[in-house]
Amino acid sequence: MTSLIYFLHICFMRSYRYGPPTVVFMLGLIFVYSMVPNPVMDSYAFTTSFLFIVSASLCYSIIDIETPNQELVTVLHSGSLLKLYISKMLYSWGFTFPLTIFAVFYPAVFHKFDRNPTLEELFMAVGYHSAVAWLGVSLACWFTVKLFRSRLLSFLMLCLVITISFSAQGIENSLPEGWSKLSILLPPLQRSIYVLSHYDEIMFTMKISAIGVIFLYGTVLSLVFLIVMNKRKLDSPKT
Repeated sequence: MTSLIYFLHICFMRSYRYGPPTVVFMLGLIFVYSMVPNPVMDSYAFTTSFLFIVSASLCYSIIDIETPNQELVTVLHSGSLLKLYISKMLYSWGFTFPLTIFAVFYPAVFHKFDRNPTLEELFMAVGYHSAVAWLGVSLACWFTVKLFRSRLLSFLMLCLVITISFSAQGIENSLPEGWSKLSILLPPLQRSIYVLSHYDEIMFTMKISAIGVIFLYGTVLSLVFLIVMNKRKLDSPKT
């Protein structure tokens, strides 16, 4: 799988599709932090939200990076379309790690905050950025051309899902009495925003569990995606 991920990296670098979301993210953070000082955890709440959008955008570009003919050859070499999609999701998530490091340590190193963040805050910030990036990947992988023949439709649907993710708390509050349990189906992006925005008021165990919930949601969603792909018999034929 390592060689497959490396192959995807070569394809992605040659496509230059990484440019717009990566540049927008980095320049956006530099612009935001051009005014100082900034609150530590509230700033991280913003950058996790920003990274969520960027990670979804990156995965949306990577999930169909190959042409149909090229993908067929890759599937034959890898032995399974499912293995290819797992590699694409892992690569998409791994690609966001340098962005996570930049988002967490750039303002800390260059004194953009109103105080120096503690080691715990830096650790938590890395955890939340990584979890939210995985959430963005697990949502965006669904909008492949294998499931949406129209690229325009898939893009619009992805934008809708991203909007719903940011509006989850409002949607939950507007649900009729007795329907509140349905909110568990909504992407838990708001958990990260809430915890980071109210960091000093929340117990340490709740901070850790929120990261776990986001990772769990993303992992379950990814597994369901792979099951759906398998049910549609998109796996490569056995030889």
